[in-house]
Amino acid sequence: MAVSTKVLVVDDDATTREALAQLLQIWGYQPETASDGLEALEKALSSCPLIVISDLRMPRMGGMEFLSALRCGLPRVHCIIITSDRSWEAAAQARRLGAVDLLEKPVDVHRLRVDLKKCLELQSHQA
Repeated sequence: MAVSTKVLVVDDDATTREALAQLLQIWGYQPETASDGLEALEKALSSCPLIVISDLRMPRMGGMEFLSALRCGLPRVHCIIITSDRSWEAAAQARRLGAVDLLEKPVDVHRLRVDLKKCLELQSHQA
């Protein structure tokens, strides 16, 4: 169930970040946003989202660093990485760090919705 599910959207591009947050809200999620990995880590540790959607390349702390730090503090959070420069190496590293998927920008909203449902299913199996 998406209702009341907190999702943290992390992207240094304000347009992408806000568009994803609006879409998530339409779908029934409770989005929160952050502009980089450091801000996201603070917000994640205080608000405990179930799902994180994070850009790969950001100033101050990138997506991989953020995901790695997030795993230490909130190991049960599911993460979807988004990027404009998809590489197999990045995808493999993201999966090793526990990402559910790596999506190319512009994000395919149908695939994102499938990934969000997958995250919720994984979460229900952990409970």
